[in-house]
Amino acid sequence: MMNKMDRKARRDVSRRAFLGGAAALMGSAGLWYPKKAMAAPIERKFLFCYANGGWDTTTILDPHYAEDGIGPVGGVDMDVNSFLGTAGRIKYTSGPDRLEVDEYFRKWGKYSAIVNGVDAHSVGHDSGQKFMLTGTSASSYADWPTLLAANGTLEYPLPHIVFSGPSYPGTQGAAVVRAGGGTLLSLIDGSINGRADAPSPTLMPPADDMIDQFVYNRVAEFAAQQKGLARERADGLLSNVERAMELEGRQFEAGLDDLGNTMLDNMLKASEMFRLGLSRCAMISIPGGYDTHGNIAPQAPQQVAFYAALNELFDHMSNTPGHTAERLVDEVVVVALSEFGRTPKLNGGGGKDHWPYNSVFVAGAGVAGNNRYGATDDGLIAMPIDLKTGQASAGGTMLGCEHVGLALLRLGGLDPSRFLPGVDVLSALVRGA
Repeated sequence: MMNKMDRKARRDVSRRAFLGGAAALMGSAGLWYPKKAMAAPIERKFLFCYANGGWDTTTILDPHYAEDGIGPVGGVDMDVNSFLGTAGRIKYTSGPDRLEVDEYFRKWGKYSAIVNGVDAHSVGHDSGQKFMLTGTSASSYADWPTLLAANGTLEYPLPHIVFSGPSYPGTQGAAVVRAGGGTLLSLIDGSINGRADAPSPTLMPPADDMIDQFVYNRVAEFAAQQKGLARERADGLLSNVERAMELEGRQFEAGLDDLGNTMLDNMLKASEMFRLGLSRCAMISIPGGYDTHGNIAPQAPQQVAFYAALNELFDHMSNTPGHTAERLVDEVVVVALSEFGRTPKLNGGGGKDHWPYNSVFVAGAGVAGNNRYGATDDGLIAMPIDLKTGQASAGGTMLGCEHVGLALLRLGGLDPSRFLPGVDVLSALVRGA
């Protein structure tokens, strides 16, 4: 039996093999089939990363300093030894303990956008989470990744896969698959059926393949003989059989089953699901405890770890062929968010309490990157903005999570008016909008 050190060493080797395999895949991509340089909006994939508990937006995304970029402003307590970092038009909180953040924005800032001053409409954990992920408090509304997965034009065997983190399927539950606890490969190969309270028998090839082909032929024959509504239903059944056979036949080509369950491991798993056309959306948790009422110190290392993993993910995607685009980096959108922000001032215990004004990080295909959108004043209170430019405007709109979420739907090629009629879109976030 392997001890903890042996298992970690194996995972590290497997991850290096996985990342190294990306270069080989990229080199052979021309042998596959012609792909576009950029994926169409409806073909884009989405990775959602969720920080549970309410992150401190000033830790990275919404810095507030004096004009020298170092000194404090009266209304906001910034971390000790931190200072203003810049990359193009992006401004963020830097410091000697945030070198990974500097590296990420230096390399990938052109793909990245920061959205500040987002009203979460709540300072409660459950309600804030619901608002940020759906734009509403109504229980029947599905979250942004579920809507994207359920309303695309391509067929995905596992449309929205939840490795960890929240999920609001609403009325679109058929699009959502939970794959935490090491169940991903079991979902792919069908062995998860044997884990049920009343497990079904598992057949091995070639018997399994013969039965699949027999069922497919009978369904196809039946469908060909039907008309009208019966034909539509038969075609739907045939499509489901085809998807099941396709899913079972997919092979993970870079040692995916040897990866662990760290944040980076789950990011890489999601990217492989996207590359193979198995999923359109995925949800993962950003590890850590963000409800820091008693001590603000954990916020920085936890958020920095996210950017360290994100840097590796973007390196990987830039060297990996996509499902419909030449490179995954031109096909995937990464979204990071939390249920609300934290107060601008420290409390008596050295922590920060709940605050309705939030920040969202968005990067990848179709994003109008190298920019900051939304705004907060020196008291960390949201300011009205022009939704078309994303910049502060005295006669503008107070930016809400619903405006940001609808921009994500537009990035994914969907018509936002179908989902929240009458609500405007933060169109500034979408390149070319």
